[in-house]
Amino acid sequence: MYRFIACLAVAGLSAHAVQAQTLQDALAHAYHSSPTLLGEQANQRAVTENSVQARAGWRPTVSVNMDANYQQGPYTNAFALGSYTSNYAEGYVAAKQTLYSFGHTANQVRAADARSHAEAHALRLTEAQIFTSAITAYMNVLRDRSVKDIRQADLDMLHRQVQLTTSRYTLGGAPTEQVTKTDVEQAETRRHSAEVALTQARATLAASEAQFRAVIGEEAKKLIMPVGLPGLPSNLDQALKTAIQSNPQLAQMRATKSATQADLDTARSQWGPEIQVQGSFGTIGPGSPFRGREYGEQVTGTVSLVQPIYNGGLYNSQIRQARDKDEQAHQNIELAKRSALQNVVTNWQAVENGLEAIKAGMAEVRSGETTLKGYQLEYGYGLRSTTDVLYADQNLRSAQVELASSQHDTIVAEANLLAAIGHLQAQDLVPHTPYYDADAQLRHARTRDWEPLQAPLAALDRAGW
Repeated sequence: MYRFIACLAVAGLSAHAVQAQTLQDALAHAYHSSPTLLGEQANQRAVTENSVQARAGWRPTVSVNMDANYQQGPYTNAFALGSYTSNYAEGYVAAKQTLYSFGHTANQVRAADARSHAEAHALRLTEAQIFTSAITAYMNVLRDRSVKDIRQADLDMLHRQVQLTTSRYTLGGAPTEQVTKTDVEQAETRRHSAEVALTQARATLAASEAQFRAVIGEEAKKLIMPVGLPGLPSNLDQALKTAIQSNPQLAQMRATKSATQADLDTARSQWGPEIQVQGSFGTIGPGSPFRGREYGEQVTGTVSLVQPIYNGGLYNSQIRQARDKDEQAHQNIELAKRSALQNVVTNWQAVENGLEAIKAGMAEVRSGETTLKGYQLEYGYGLRSTTDVLYADQNLRSAQVELASSQHDTIVAEANLLAAIGHLQAQDLVPHTPYYDADAQLRHARTRDWEPLQAPLAALDRAGW
């Protein structure tokens, strides 16, 4: 029987342990289930298709055409009599290949690749935002559960204090132990305030747990307080340098700048010549009645060179427009840089202040617990008043709430700091889970539908430009 009870106890402990959720577990679940992140991954794959489409300019187009024609009408010559009849059918294969575009296709490819890179960085930014929201939601539940427990403990203590104060007031006692009606009312007032605070704490916790479900994608079970987040820089200078190199928004703006520069070159390249070769092979003969032996082969081949001379100012307007867009992209880089550095400094200070607040808060809680216990003991001997005990209790609960808030704020500040330096990514936080590789998607897009003529024509197009 004892062995059976022990097995049940072990099983219960195991089930309780299984339900515990570490921060890493929550982040991994959010990473694989967030609709926002999964949608942005799909969008990134869609954007990489622009790289495939831009490269189509270096590849031939082949089509099969079949036409049938019948026409009858009078001759247009005024001196001719009668009418004419046109009756034929043809089928042919046509192919067209651009041999040289004065860098137009090459610049379009540059722009598409740059925007694919920008979208990859936008995906990193979305990923960091999802992790920031997930960490905040996790810490919100931890903080609010702690606050609810603090409010419950406060209410339980005040219940006992009200009972004790009321008993002393009713029964009287030695002069040093006597309390007044004011003491009873004061204790009752504090208990009512504690009941309101507990109700508010429960409502706040319910909202935080709902946010947890929305962000993480599952119910909040037993959560474990994290000691800190991995990958924090050792000093502020290192954090600033890392942000300049890896901040996802700044990297996105740099890639966008490369795209707008390529757009400017694309607009300029429209003034250059374009060389195309096209040809067709097929058969033609009478459409009706069909006589296969009367059909003959037809072969055509054309090499064309087109040099724009004047187009009503369209190309020049597009060049000016592209130049202004490029300048806007340049300014966006500076804006993103300033924002990244500001976020690093702000959150670095928040982390440092939070760590100091946690140390001070732990000491204050220990002191408050000792003070309350001492006051309660001295109250029993008539050495402390009801006000002293209530004041000590209030100080302890305030210190406990402040400590829970400091722990919450510090971890959230660490998350914001890591996001600012570009290290709040799946490979940093959940390294043992499969993660989406945006660069692999782009590499695949660059080689999709490749054909042999692409390499030499691309080299010629780039060299000419």
